[in-house]
Amino acid sequence: MKKTILALCLGAMAAGAAAQTIPNGELYKFRATQNPIVTHKHTADPAPFVKGDTLYLFTGVDHAGNQGGYTMYEWALFTTTDMMNWTEHKSPLHIDEFKWANSRNAYAAHVAEKDGKYYFYVSTNWCGIGVAVGDSPYGPFKDALGKPMLTNADCPGTDHSWACIDPAIYQDDEGNAWIYWGNRRCYVAKLKPNMIEIDGEVMDITPEGANFTEAPWVHKRDDKYYLTFAQGWPEKLGYAVSDSPTGPFQYKGIFSEVAGNSNTTHPGIVEFGGKTLLFTHNGALHTGTSYSRSVCAQELTYDKAGNINKCDITTDGVPYLDAYYTRKAMKEKAARKMEKKMGAYLMVYHKDADHGLHMAISYDGHEFIALNEDKPLIAGDTIAMQKGIRDPHIFRGPDGAFYLAMTDLHVFGVRDGYRTTEWERDGKKYGWGNNRGLVLMKSTDLKHWTRTNLNFQNLGGKWDEVGCVWAPETCYDEEKGKLFLHFTTRFGNGRNMIYYVYMNDDFTQMEGEPKLLFEAPEGKYNVIDSDIMYHDGTYHLYYVSHEGGATVKHATAADIKGPYTMDENYYDGVRQGHEAPNCWKRIGEDTWVVMHDNYHIHPHNFGFTETSDFIHYTPTGNFGDGKMTRVGFSEQKHGAVIHITKKEAKMLEKIWNKK
Repeated sequence: MKKTILALCLGAMAAGAAAQTIPNGELYKFRATQNPIVTHKHTADPAPFVKGDTLYLFTGVDHAGNQGGYTMYEWALFTTTDMMNWTEHKSPLHIDEFKWANSRNAYAAHVAEKDGKYYFYVSTNWCGIGVAVGDSPYGPFKDALGKPMLTNADCPGTDHSWACIDPAIYQDDEGNAWIYWGNRRCYVAKLKPNMIEIDGEVMDITPEGANFTEAPWVHKRDDKYYLTFAQGWPEKLGYAVSDSPTGPFQYKGIFSEVAGNSNTTHPGIVEFGGKTLLFTHNGALHTGTSYSRSVCAQELTYDKAGNINKCDITTDGVPYLDAYYTRKAMKEKAARKMEKKMGAYLMVYHKDADHGLHMAISYDGHEFIALNEDKPLIAGDTIAMQKGIRDPHIFRGPDGAFYLAMTDLHVFGVRDGYRTTEWERDGKKYGWGNNRGLVLMKSTDLKHWTRTNLNFQNLGGKWDEVGCVWAPETCYDEEKGKLFLHFTTRFGNGRNMIYYVYMNDDFTQMEGEPKLLFEAPEGKYNVIDSDIMYHDGTYHLYYVSHEGGATVKHATAADIKGPYTMDENYYDGVRQGHEAPNCWKRIGEDTWVVMHDNYHIHPHNFGFTETSDFIHYTPTGNFGDGKMTRVGFSEQKHGAVIHITKKEAKMLEKIWNKK
């Protein structure tokens, strides 16, 4: 039977959570076997944040003892991947960073991430709400403004000195960021894209009928926005629901009773490991009081109508995630969440006529319309060492950024006056189309791009004799939390095979030397043009086999790095003259499309095959002779498709389809 924390609030310190000091003095390792989670110090005002497979728990730090008020000077950071094994990191932020905060009170905070930057929003009692910025969730964080971002003057309808506290951030599906705060009244304002300034009016969204006190937190489930908060005194947790992040919010009632041995409570709600988790605090440690609190966690559930079920904090706390926490659940949850935001498709491809980057847009996944009248959006001679690109691939990372990877090669360099020889290097030694580099680009908005040119001969060793680096593609290794770049390569004029390498987050440098990912049995024939799709616990590798003529084939593995098992189920209807497979999902459907470059016909075209289970495949024809159509372009080569939002599609059309 579960016991409430209130019954144990004066009991012994929770068992099994003794800290172990790490030699550098900056980290502590501990295990949490029950609530409270942290028992070697007092923590309050939890602000959980999830990135990849890691939960970052930011908290305030209470002094121990029987002081008569809140003594708080810094914030703490703890991380976990399973809710049992925790690491405490060096304090990421101290109140002294905010020179204007004369109160010296490090009250409730919230951390948000945007475009690779982390923003630490803090309350300082009567001095207002400030914001610090850093390049990592671990800090260091620096005051971004040198003054408060919000003060009591931004809290209409209140006149007490601590009205401007408890910031919380919610970022909606359109990329807008909203900040919530308040005591006695609840406020919201939109943030500017820089995340450090208010954009527009402050709105009072205090739910009618709620005895709102403080600590607002907003999360979304299905199409509803949930505003949770502390209400009354001593505080309980209540909630309200709206169809909009700015309300109006309809009050629904109390879902968690008074926290044991503490007048205050403070919700923080995130999805992690396939569960919805509620974090708050109480005074349950043997040295606990209302001013020496401890962070706890509990699983949050809903009824069929979407109402929050009763969720009182218990000693048992959250079921340990190592019992059900799997990479599969995390990947599928993230994929579903991302797909719900999408409403269009973006295709990239190249053409032999210009060796530049082309794009097309689709809103239904069947009709693709060329951008820029089928002229290059980026000219190959402006970005590539060999003055041309081929084999473009685009990937949308878990960070929301876009990653373009392209072969650095101009096949018709002599024709277009870029060189006097057929190939850049000796054709007898390096073979057809020899090249040694890739073009990598990254963007957060599909408008502004950074670029890196990789020359693999710079790696030295066997890479001095690299014969080609073709058809690069980017995906993400959830296990390592790293960008995973795979490509076709060979040495000299030998057999082609698939290699991979991890990339840094900026997509500018390889992390280590590339390694073999996949090759033909005993290396007897060429394999080229790899494409990897993850689904239902399996990595699906589509590739081109030259075993008896170029044809697309399929292999599977449980790990992105393999080993891959060849599968003969895939069949595109022809099995000849096909290359450059690219697998993409139809939005809102359990249908995957394998698109391929159909070069055995003239003019060049793309062919399509569909599956719902990665076992049975149905060829659906080429562009123009089946369910797939193209408008404004032809003779495209080696394409790739990703999901984008309708807003992003409209933005691209506005930029590139000007008459």
